[in-house]
Amino acid sequence: MKNSVVVVDDVPESQESSTALLTAEGYEVESVANGEGALQVLSKRRPAAVLFQVLDPANGAIDFVRRLALSRHASSVPVVVVTALNEYQVGSFLDGVPGVRRVLHSPCTPEALRQAMADAVRYTKAS
Repeated sequence: MKNSVVVVDDVPESQESSTALLTAEGYEVESVANGEGALQVLSKRRPAAVLFQVLDPANGAIDFVRRLALSRHASSVPVVVVTALNEYQVGSFLDGVPGVRRVLHSPCTPEALRQAMADAVRYTKAS
């Protein structure tokens, strides 16, 4: 059985690239354009991990990670965040948020993304 993951990215080209990479790695991928879409997916099923690409934290990212942390059935889903934000900006909106397992700075290499998602999925299996 394939591990399912959710890719959240409002940039179509980036979303397609991440989806293709993760599909080639053997994941079953569902892609959505924003945090609200991801929360809808998570209300129906529990994927092994979420990849959230964040260019602008005001674009649903803050709300998504906060609501995910409060979700009874989805709060244990690990999240990998890819962002162009600097460390101060990342810390200001992700500080203390459970579930965020890794923050990668954009642009990141395909290998870094593959490794981060593999680690997140392993975390889910170990839980």
